[in-house]
Amino acid sequence: MPDRIENLKIVCAGGLNSNENHLDLSDNDPGVATRLVNFEPSLFGGYRRISGYEPYKTGYPEVTNNTNAGTGAVLCVAIFKNDYLGTTRIIAARKLNGTSTYGFYQYVPLNGWQLISGAPTPAMSDSVLTVKKLRHAQFNFGNDNNIIFVDGVNNAVVYNGQNWYAINSSGTGGTSSPGGDQLVDKPSVVDVFENHIFLSGNRNSEAVVAHSAPNDALTWTVAAGGGQLTVGTDVVNIKPFRDQLFVFGPNSIKKVSVDAGDGTFVTENVTSNVGCIARDSVVEIGGDLMFLAPDGLRPVAGTSRIGDVELETISKSIQGALVDITENFDMSTINSVVVRSKSQVRFFVGDDTNFAADSLGIIGGLSDATGSIEWEFGTLLGIRASCTTSGYIGTEEFILHGDYDGKVYRQEKGNNFNGTDIVSIYATPYLDFGDAGVRKSIRKINTFIRAEGPLEMNLALSYDWGDYNTARPSTYTQQSAGAPTIFGGRSITYGAANIIYGGSEKPIMATDVQGSGFSMRATFVTVGQYDPFSIQGLVIEYSAAGRR
Repeated sequence: MPDRIENLKIVCAGGLNSNENHLDLSDNDPGVATRLVNFEPSLFGGYRRISGYEPYKTGYPEVTNNTNAGTGAVLCVAIFKNDYLGTTRIIAARKLNGTSTYGFYQYVPLNGWQLISGAPTPAMSDSVLTVKKLRHAQFNFGNDNNIIFVDGVNNAVVYNGQNWYAINSSGTGGTSSPGGDQLVDKPSVVDVFENHIFLSGNRNSEAVVAHSAPNDALTWTVAAGGGQLTVGTDVVNIKPFRDQLFVFGPNSIKKVSVDAGDGTFVTENVTSNVGCIARDSVVEIGGDLMFLAPDGLRPVAGTSRIGDVELETISKSIQGALVDITENFDMSTINSVVVRSKSQVRFFVGDDTNFAADSLGIIGGLSDATGSIEWEFGTLLGIRASCTTSGYIGTEEFILHGDYDGKVYRQEKGNNFNGTDIVSIYATPYLDFGDAGVRKSIRKINTFIRAEGPLEMNLALSYDWGDYNTARPSTYTQQSAGAPTIFGGRSITYGAANIIYGGSEKPIMATDVQGSGFSMRATFVTVGQYDPFSIQGLVIEYSAAGRR
């Protein structure tokens, strides 16, 4: 009597679950991944292999003569709308060759990277610290766009698109003597809240947050409305959320708000049990703040009760991956960037002791694959960032990172990582098909994909929860010529590469497979310079072979 062939349908959803409780996952979340490298939540469902990155324009942030050449890592990258020039420029900072200072560069169309005329050349180090990266904030208090830079070693500098101003606590305020006695010198963090500039992170005054006079980034005197707040904790970062400024410490979180009675700033406690362990992990995404705490990624979300704040871990599914990163890497090298068009955040371990190809990261995106908005996470491999930024130029989003090789790169471009292959891995849980005591013979795997171009994918099977005494078949190779094109579709260049007419109506990679066991895991791997593709689901054909 022939075997009865059954099938198991799996819809890819949920992202990475590095906790790997395979019995639970097989029953309740078979669509999650136990390995997920360089995949993001797909807009079409399932997991999409991320796009590549390439140099932003050509060359390095430097000019051609040796006097002004840059060297070393990119210390900062920013997208600045210059109202004086009526255009948006990419600004980067880099050490000046043969000096102990760094300079500010901008990319000028037709002329390449150039030093900004009149820009300061701050020191790379003082007696204690060396500049590793700059942080910045942009603001417009009614005149022109401005940008302010801080580095923890030098005093903050403000650029209005034409002139630069170094603000100093010995100043008296205004353009002629920027600063004031309420200023924190040598700040590490900066942001804008309620039309004031806020600075903090001076290593000798780590619990002090200073603010400027209202609508005036150059005046920091009491008489003009400047002031200081002692928040009772070393300041890791500051970030506004709704009508409050959150102050993140290593073991606590405070919030600054405006007193309704006299308009002064007041400080309140949020929590004394949770803090931020990575300064540059604090990002705003999806109308919320996210930061890396000792136990994972947490949001700062306002609850229905006025004045209350909700703090909950949203990354339990990737706790194992996060623990590995936090235990083995310097958290000061963490950089984060938001991809707004995809409701996505990316965290990079910017360790210059690793090659770019070995650099790790975490990717998270909001998805509604299960019928409600939830976070899906995965891991990144091959992107090394010394600094990051993102923003819009016109209607086009730019996701940028600087590297230790001295170049500025643009993400979401191309099908490779600066000319190297992209590695992608998706592994299912060990699936027991509803009964862990019955041996199953696996016959066929139908992989539902949405290919954006030709690709070759390897499929490996393992059995019995990874028992090496159970035989494994050789790796299978699957190929796709790309998804068929529908005439009249949007954003199609007819006659271009990878545009296929009359292709397969069913976007399925069908693979006859071998092997048997009480459980089975499928692992999909690509290594190459392929256009992105989405793995949307699997249908596994099997037959029961007998009980243990």
